[in-house]
Amino acid sequence: LINFMSSNDLNWKPTQEQIDEIILPAYTEITKMSVSFINKLECPPEYVADMLRDVAEAIVSSHPESNKSCSCC
Repeated sequence: LINFMSSNDLNWKPTQEQIDEIILPAYTEITKMSVSFINKLECPPEYVADMLRDVAEAIVSSHPESNKSCSCC
């Protein structure tokens, strides 16, 4: 994981506005969606937790190392 990050990435911290306006609402939505999947699939929470870990791994492994030319940056 560390190999994919630049020193700037390791020092990045969100602003309070980013936390309030983007991060907390995202956590809330992701949580709601996760509970919905658990209910629809009638699966244990661990299954959805594994799905989220897989998504996180895919994001980290596919993000450009230092080239900030992606649409998200």
